[in-house]
Amino acid sequence: MKVKSLSDVKIEITDKGRGVFANRNFREGEKVVIGHRVQNLPERTNHSFQIDIDLHIELDEPGRLINHSCSPNTGIRNNEFGAYDFVALIDINEGSEITWDYETTEYISIAIPECCCGASNCRVKTLGFKFRSTQLRKKYGIFIADYLKDFSI
Repeated sequence: MKVKSLSDVKIEITDKGRGVFANRNFREGEKVVIGHRVQNLPERTNHSFQIDIDLHIELDEPGRLINHSCSPNTGIRNNEFGAYDFVALIDINEGSEITWDYETTEYISIAIPECCCGASNCRVKTLGFKFRSTQLRKKYGIFIADYLKDFSI
């Protein structure tokens, strides 16, 4: 199914900054946003995406604006554009904020000094896959960065 990123989702200002919201209903397993690599970065930033152990990239919008949640409604999957697709982990209703778990791409996370996702299972701070690999593999299955799948548990 073809996803029209900026017609299927919209960017809004929230108390956390800009966020991405569903402009229609999405079914579990459906691609919500297709990310495209804009550039490789010389080092990690608060807004970069880790694509390999020593490679951080910048994604285009709306992908780069999808906020973190400890209980997200999308998971990530590597794509043919050298970036990530955001795939619905559950049915997502129109108007819902699109979220993903930063620890599914970041080996060590620097993005969130204090989490404000509001989920009942909030981890308070994102540390990175290195510190939660068993927990994240169990929760997300295939929806973690490909390079992280090579790390033994």
